[in-house]
Amino acid sequence: MDRNLIKCNSIEYRKGYIEVLAGIHDECVNIEAWNIHPEVDITSLDLGDESLPEGAVTSNTEIELSLENAELLISLLTQAVNKVRAKNNT
Repeated sequence: MDRNLIKCNSIEYRKGYIEVLAGIHDECVNIEAWNIHPEVDITSLDLGDESLPEGAVTSNTEIELSLENAELLISLLTQAVNKVRAKNNT
């Protein structure tokens, strides 16, 4: 199974990784988020790297979305992206 990771490193105290997987549970999309300690520089690190310090992960949340909720999340994310783009283009 390929790992689809998004590294979130824009805000020091809210950095981490998001993983999206299909097929862990029937008809669901799995989303897992890892929060990383603010003092850990993840610029050149990926989740699972042996060089990621012990204790770097401060929390982890995993949820299963129904297909309908996954589609709703896509719609809400698209709306949020459009709002941020519109705000930055004014």
